[in-house]
Parts: sequence; structure tokens; C-alpha cells
Amino acid sequence: MLNTSELLELEEAMTLELRDGLTGILSRLNRFGQLENLLDLLGMRHLLQKESGYEVYKSGKIIVIGQSEVKQDVLLAVAKKQGIDKSRIELYLDYEDAKTFNFKKMQWQPSYSLVIVGPMPHSALGKGDYSSVIAAMEQEDGYPPVIRLGNGTLKITKSGFRDKLKELIGNGMLVCA
Repeated sequence: MLNTSELLELEEAMTLELRDGLTGILSRLNRFGQLENLLDLLGMRHLLQKESGYEVYKSGKIIVIGQSEVKQDVLLAVAKKQGIDKSRIELYLDYEDAKTFNFKKMQWQPSYSLVIVGPMPHSALGKGDYSSVIAAMEQEDGYPPVIRLGNGTLKITKSGFRDKLKELIGNGMLVCA
């Protein structure tokens, strides 16, 4: 643990590094899917919010897509325990499902509350010129919020899904209706 003097020195050194290299740092974080994590840690997630005027229904459908070893009925039970009716959940838990899923069907459809993503192919239907379909949804207007499951790497786990639902309900992004 650093003392006050050491923290001040670190702050000064980081300020100098960030002044010249922030664009490169942000580009690398974005490329590797870590930008949101950094902004969360810094309490600056709001900086990513686009002002398109488009809003989704907080009581709408929830897409969960990506390779998962957790069975469908387990994830539905977790959602039910959090007060979310299973009719609101659409699960696509196979790697191949993500490859052929029509992500464009969610664009400009406020009935979709959010998309929870796990591991999936970078090359998928509807990614356009983006590096991945996740990047396309995060950067184009009209998509519901994209929530990445996992720490550092995408992974769908029972506890990760449960904790993320609790967080989303707690911060008002999702309502139990």
C-alpha cells in the first residue's frame, strides 16, 4: 500500500503519461473490450452514454447470447429468483446461435431492454464494418444496452448472470415487471 507522498508522485507521473498517450490507451482498451471496465472503475461509465433520444422499455425482453456451459433452465431459474418472468428472456447459448442470430432485429425496437453477451464469434451476421457484432451494437444508435458478462474475458456463469441482474435492477436499467 502506498503512502500519501507516494500516491501524489504516482498521480503526477500518471498525469504526464496520460496527457500524451490517452488516445492510444483508450483505443487499446476499446479494441480489447476493456474500456467499459476502466470507466466503471473510475466511476465514469456515463461518458459512454450516447444522446440519441432513443430509449428502451426497462420491462422489455432480455436477450442472453453466447456460448454457455450453464443450462437454459438454470439461467431462467436465476432470472425468476430476481423477479424477472421467463417470458421476457430469450436465450441463445450456443456459439453457432450467435453466428447466425439476426442482431438487426433489435435495432430501434424498444421492446428489447438489453442484450447480455458471453463468448461469441467476432464474425457474425450484422456486424458490418465493425470488428465484432458486439462493437456494432455498442457503437450504432438504436440498440438496447449491451452488457458483457465475465471479468476480463466474456463468460456466462450462473453467479455472473445473477450478480449482473441484481446490479441492473439495482441501478434502474431493468425493472421486474
